[in-house]
Amino acid sequence: MIPSEIATSIGPTLTKKESHLWEIDLSNLRIFFGLSILSRSLSEEITNNLHSLPGDISFIQKINPNINHELIDMHISYVQVHARSGILNDWLLFRDQFEEDLRSVFGTFQRQSIAKKLHPEFYGEDPKLNPSIALLFPFYKNRSDADGRYQILMERVTSQINVGDFFIRITIDAIDFSVLNLNGIKHEVVDEIGKRTYIAGASKISESLNNSIIGAAQKGETFFEEENRHFSKVFEQLEKTPVGKLTHIHFYWEDSFRTMILATDPQNTLPLMKKLFLLLEDADISQTIKEGHTILAKLGRAQVYVELSRLDRVLNFSFNRKRTQIDSGFYLRRMPILEAIADKKEHSHNFENTHIFLIHHITSEIISMIETLRRLEIKSLDVAFVKYGGNIPPVYLDILLDIPTESFFMAGLEFKLTKNNRPYYGLSPLYSDSSPHRKFAAKLEEAKFGFFDAMKYLATNLFLNKLFKLRKTGEKILLVEDGGYVAPIINQRCKENKTIGEIASEFWADCPSEFSSEELSSFISKTVIGTVEHTRNGFDRLKKTAGVENQLTLPAFTIAVSNEKTKEESKEVAFSILNAIENSLHGLGKVLSKRKILLLGSLGNIGGFLNTYLVDGRLHESNRVISQIDLKFEKDGSHQYSGFSKLPAEEFLRIDLIIGVTGESVLKQKDWENWILNSENPNLYVASGSTKTAEFTDLIEWLSDLYQSAAPAVGGIPIQLVIDRIIDPQTGMDLGGKVSFLFESGNKPIEKTFFLLSDGSPINFLFYGVPTESMDPIITQLTTVALGMVALYKTNSLPTPALYAVDHQIDKWGNPL
Repeated sequence: MIPSEIATSIGPTLTKKESHLWEIDLSNLRIFFGLSILSRSLSEEITNNLHSLPGDISFIQKINPNINHELIDMHISYVQVHARSGILNDWLLFRDQFEEDLRSVFGTFQRQSIAKKLHPEFYGEDPKLNPSIALLFPFYKNRSDADGRYQILMERVTSQINVGDFFIRITIDAIDFSVLNLNGIKHEVVDEIGKRTYIAGASKISESLNNSIIGAAQKGETFFEEENRHFSKVFEQLEKTPVGKLTHIHFYWEDSFRTMILATDPQNTLPLMKKLFLLLEDADISQTIKEGHTILAKLGRAQVYVELSRLDRVLNFSFNRKRTQIDSGFYLRRMPILEAIADKKEHSHNFENTHIFLIHHITSEIISMIETLRRLEIKSLDVAFVKYGGNIPPVYLDILLDIPTESFFMAGLEFKLTKNNRPYYGLSPLYSDSSPHRKFAAKLEEAKFGFFDAMKYLATNLFLNKLFKLRKTGEKILLVEDGGYVAPIINQRCKENKTIGEIASEFWADCPSEFSSEELSSFISKTVIGTVEHTRNGFDRLKKTAGVENQLTLPAFTIAVSNEKTKEESKEVAFSILNAIENSLHGLGKVLSKRKILLLGSLGNIGGFLNTYLVDGRLHESNRVISQIDLKFEKDGSHQYSGFSKLPAEEFLRIDLIIGVTGESVLKQKDWENWILNSENPNLYVASGSTKTAEFTDLIEWLSDLYQSAAPAVGGIPIQLVIDRIIDPQTGMDLGGKVSFLFESGNKPIEKTFFLLSDGSPINFLFYGVPTESMDPIITQLTTVALGMVALYKTNSLPTPALYAVDHQIDKWGNPL
């Protein structure tokens, strides 16, 4: 039977209030600071004595009122330590353990039920009725090794000098040859040592977090996030408790708490923070949190809800009010067109008994799509998230990691830098448990791929692994993707007559031996219903693979060239690209209106609107001419050219911002070298608005080579590189890479600074991408065409394997036009 009350090591009882809610009142808990510092100081003095004295260890140390003023307030002014010679032999082997044990000893001051026996009057007890008794700590128990087999006796002793003052006597006693006459010393054994894990440096940690929360509150914010970085003390200490390894700690608060902490001296709010860590030190409390329960801790001037989220990776503290837990339905309600499909208001289709592998961006609209797929009875969903730059809002991960893992798996990449600042992508730890994919993660880390290659390998590897599982059960899967990462590869390898074993080896997947020699086309046809593509780049790749005969291994439906997507979405994408560029420039103290711009792909769906919005709105009257390049220009001149080679050199060297939306790497190494060496401008900016990092592949590869070179040179001229990141001064957001080129020209020192916004990936995804209102009909169309493909499969009505575009060969349900 589960108890309704749990006695805790810190004194107050943990009481069950609801199914998953427990409460503890710490309002009157006395808080002590600097106990870890005192323990370390005594440990250092023991070391000094061992090195300098031949006999027993015996010394007395004055309490520092600036560090342990709570002890001074209790009229404890000194600590005396005594250990007979021989007890601390092999001290160096167990010093750290001893110091931790000493923290446990002094930590009892925080435990009212025990501390009042040592120091009764200061915990509300009458010393005449309940005189002070010693506390005995049998640390030798449960230790099989010879080292550390000791016990510690802590006594409160009356000062011989000052009436009313005391000192603490610490006696370290060997269990094998004890000299203490414990029968003559009134004492109590403190043997619940394992119930508490003392967090070293909790006072400093509390102070740091307290200051960070106050700083965030001063900015008007209601949230603060602490991330687990290398050598993070707080996470290192918390990992020793039952809550285990964390990636983040989140603090939430509402207006009354914000008002309180801003009107209060930081020293007076510090005890609130310290109480949070005292909670976690108790093994029963930490274990209760780990088991999925919420703790409501009353702190006096505030109360806090403590819970774990995101597969127990994030610890949440919510002051005065439990954090609002938004679910995926919240975002779906913002998309009424898609919600109608989710609720079957205009159709009767579903995804029953169907698995889906989805490759798409991590946005609120895709969270809405995931909710729609689940409402439409999908059997399982695997997602490879496309993540370029910017930060993932914590609420997105909270929602996604609350979806039952038996029917949902997700993975993604994280941006990383080598020691010489070369950017690459590795497997991110933020999503589902990636431990089954350790082998793949190691290979990806070793490969140091750029974004597109890393994403291609991740998605294809996960897709193949899913196929192997489904082949054994005979179930079917649908591939839905944004960007042509997998479908063009699968179809191309089928045309090359590859086996499933060969493509598995290529993408580091472990192919079951019984399938390895089977033809890929045969294997795929037995498991995959078909593919659905979102983007123009993916459409173009599939079209190239299909060839003039338009032949594929699988039916491929696409919304890439639908009327809705090419007209309406392109306008909003153009707006979002310009918005992102402007925000990035503003963080650098620059404006878009003064830039001399080269637009690559100016007659495309997005490029055309970019051109219009720049000339008619974003640029000032004196700067309304931009240089344009597009293959569709029939005549070169008037700042419009059919190829980069047609652009006059003098015009190019006036440019200081290049915006690319072609999906192809137009400029080559020699062009970038010319721009850096000969441009009229000291600062040069590059921004991509096209899918993935294809827009500036040559640039990214060239910069990577320069980063790794022992003697970097540009156009044969030796240079010095200064590599940095573009950090927004207000938000701290990483906006891309910055490289300064230092060289000499005509015996004159020259410096050119190159700003690769969003590291060459689509810049609009640094912020919000395309707003929800505009994406609603697009994501709806992606969903309906997927539903239609499954419905056609179920009625044996799928068309022959080829490429079919919405509004051209099929309607939004996949039916032929």
